[in-house]
Amino acid sequence: MKITNRVRKAAQQSKIFRYKTYKKIGCVGYRKHVDRIVKFAMVFLLVVGAFLIIRPDSQTVPEDSLNCAPNCPVEPVVNPDAQEVVHSDLGDEPVVEDIDEDGASLIALEEAVRQNEAELTTYKIAKGETLVGLLTRAKIAKAQHKNIINTLETLVNVKTIKRDTIVLIFTGQKGEFLGLTLPFRDNEFVAVLKDEDGSLIPFSQEGCVENKNITVRGKIERTFSGSAQKYGAPKEIVNQIVNALKNEVNFSSGFKRGDAFEIIYSTQVTPTGLELDTGRQVLFVGLEMGNDKIYRYWYTDRSGTPAFYTPTGQREQRTLEKRPVKAVPRLSSPYGWRTHPILMYRVFHSGVDLACPRGTPIIAAGDGTITQLGRKGAYGKYIRIRHAGGYETAYGHMNGYKKGLKVGSRVKQGDVIGYVGATGRATGPHVHFEVWKNKKTTNPFNNNVISGKQLSGFELEQFQSFAESIHPDFANHLFGKHPPIPARKPKTTQK
Repeated sequence: MKITNRVRKAAQQSKIFRYKTYKKIGCVGYRKHVDRIVKFAMVFLLVVGAFLIIRPDSQTVPEDSLNCAPNCPVEPVVNPDAQEVVHSDLGDEPVVEDIDEDGASLIALEEAVRQNEAELTTYKIAKGETLVGLLTRAKIAKAQHKNIINTLETLVNVKTIKRDTIVLIFTGQKGEFLGLTLPFRDNEFVAVLKDEDGSLIPFSQEGCVENKNITVRGKIERTFSGSAQKYGAPKEIVNQIVNALKNEVNFSSGFKRGDAFEIIYSTQVTPTGLELDTGRQVLFVGLEMGNDKIYRYWYTDRSGTPAFYTPTGQREQRTLEKRPVKAVPRLSSPYGWRTHPILMYRVFHSGVDLACPRGTPIIAAGDGTITQLGRKGAYGKYIRIRHAGGYETAYGHMNGYKKGLKVGSRVKQGDVIGYVGATGRATGPHVHFEVWKNKKTTNPFNNNVISGKQLSGFELEQFQSFAESIHPDFANHLFGKHPPIPARKPKTTQK
C-alpha cells in the first residue's frame, strides 16, 4: 500500500473518530465552533511557548568590554553604488539564471488554451491501443506520427505506456499539432512541444494530473442550465445534475428568477492548474427554490452503487419511467378494460401499448434486476425486471434483446434492454408495458415512486464524514443539532 493511501485512510479514520467523539459528548451540532476553539487554543499555546523559548535573556550574558562580538552584532554597511568585481584571471564566472524555456513554452501553451487561442483535447489510451493509434484517433497528420514518437522516445519507452493513461493534445485554431503531454511516472510529466521553427522538442518536468474540487455559486436568471453554465459550471456537470434529479426537481418550470444554486464538482488539473475536460463528477448540489431547499451529496455505498443522498443518508426517490422508449410513442391502447383487437372480446388490459417504429430502443423504467428474459406466449419476446419497494415492470412484443443481458443482470434506469417489435399476439410494432406493485398490476401512467435506500449505522457515519469533508456547512444542511439517524426499535418483552 502506498504512503499516500495510508495517509488518506488515516485521515478518514480520524474524521470518523472525531465524529463519534462529538456524538458521545453531545456536540455534533456544534462541531464547527468546537474546532475553532481548539485551533485557537493550540495556536495561542504555540505562540506563548515560542516566545518563552526564543526570547533573549540579557541578564545571563556577562558584559565584556573587550569582546562584544557574540552579543553586539555589527550592522552591515550597504553601498548601493558598489559593483561586484569579477576576477576572470582566477576562474570566476558570473552566475547565469537558469530559465527553462521549454517549461515557459508549455505554460504559454496552456495560457493560450485559457484565452481560446488554442484547443486542448484529453484522450485515454484504450485497451489494445498504441500511441500511434491514439494520434490517428486525434486526427493528427500521419506524416507527423513518426517524428512525434521518435521525439517522445528520447524521454520514455513508448511501449511501456499503459492503458487508461491520460494524453493531452494541443492543437491550433486550424487543427495543427502544437504539443502533446502525458504523465509517465509518479510526479513526472513528459511532453513534446512544437518550436517556432516547426521542430519538436522533448520536455520533462515535475508534476502530475491531480484532482481538484471546484465550487460554482450563482442565481437563476432564466433557466437552471443556462445560469449554471454562465457562472462557470461545465455543460457535462449540468447534464449530470439534471439527469440525476429530474424525478425530484422540475427543471423546466420549477425555478424562479433569483433562486440560488451551489455546485461542487471534482475535476482533473495539470501542474499549472489548467482544468481538463475528463474525470468531472458532481460531489454536491444545493438548490434554493423559494422556501424549499434541496441538498444532495454524491456518494458510493458499500455495494459500489453511486447515487445522490440527502444529508440524513436517504437516497433520492425515483419515479418509474412512464414511456420507457427512446422516442415519442403513440398510446395505441390504454390501461383497463378494452375489446381485444385480435380476440374481439372484452378483456382487462394490464398495461399500456406504446406504438413506435420497429427497432426503437426500449429502456429500463428503473434500477433493478432482470428476473425473466425470453418468449412468453402472447407477449412474444419478453423481459421482466424487479425493482425496489415491491415494484416490477414487464416489456412485451420485443423485436430483440440488448446483447449481453440475461436473467440476473443488473440494469439502471435509462439503460437499453431491447428493441420494439411485433412478436407474439400483436397487430403492429409496439411495446406492451406493465407495472406491478406488490404482485398487483397498476396503471403505468401513475406516479409510481420507488423509495430510496436509507444509510444506517457505521455506513451512515462514513457518509456524513465524507459529506463534511466536501462542504464546510454540512452541519447546517442537517436542519438540526443532531443527524436524524433512525432510532432502534426497543425489544418487546413478554410478561
